[in-house]
Amino acid sequence: MRIEKRIERDYFQQNAAALRSLAAGLGDGGAAAPEAKSGKWRSYYGALLAYRLALLSRNDVARAWPYTDRCVHQLNRVLVIDTGSAEAMALQSACLALQSRLDPWRSPLAAPLSLMRIDKALRLAPDNPRVLLLGALAAGDRPGFFGGDARQSFTLMRRAASAFERQSGQPRGLPGWGAADAFTDLAQEYLLRGRAVAARNVLERALLVAPDFAAARQMMARIVSG
Repeated sequence: MRIEKRIERDYFQQNAAALRSLAAGLGDGGAAAPEAKSGKWRSYYGALLAYRLALLSRNDVARAWPYTDRCVHQLNRVLVIDTGSAEAMALQSACLALQSRLDPWRSPLAAPLSLMRIDKALRLAPDNPRVLLLGALAAGDRPGFFGGDARQSFTLMRRAASAFERQSGQPRGLPGWGAADAFTDLAQEYLLRGRAVAARNVLERALLVAPDFAAARQMMARIVSG
């Protein structure tokens, strides 16, 4: 099983213990997946793992912060190897933005770098669905004074969902994650705006991509129950 699929499966099931175990194996060089053999992809997926763990523990600053820090440092390694990686820049932007949300005192350092990273990533890959998704998440997490913007987050999330919809079948190459996240996050945005029917429509797409996505299933249950 590809490392990416393992990360997504465990994240969708909210299995933090499995993600921590996978992260330990990846760090020890024990991951068997071919995409984890190169230094670039080992660091990228190490960062994605850390970001997923931070999201699962975002209500506990003491637990979440080290994961965001690990994410940022792993992506610094990627950007040494591939200085023009829009994927790495976008993921690092989201990790930095989450840092700025977790600890407002560090916002003056983390948030401007987050904004710089996503601005460059969007210039390099304006139609990349993961760049759009991570840009939306970063815009939602950064404080307003440092470039946070709920309206921009919503706009980027809609663009991300549309970009994922345009992909036919399994995406080619690496990385390929993000579609279920975009549909689920967009559904949450629709719910906040009182658009339950639109939320249900995009949630159905999320569950087609990832039937075991716990957050999407819980949201769908709330909508159905009224």
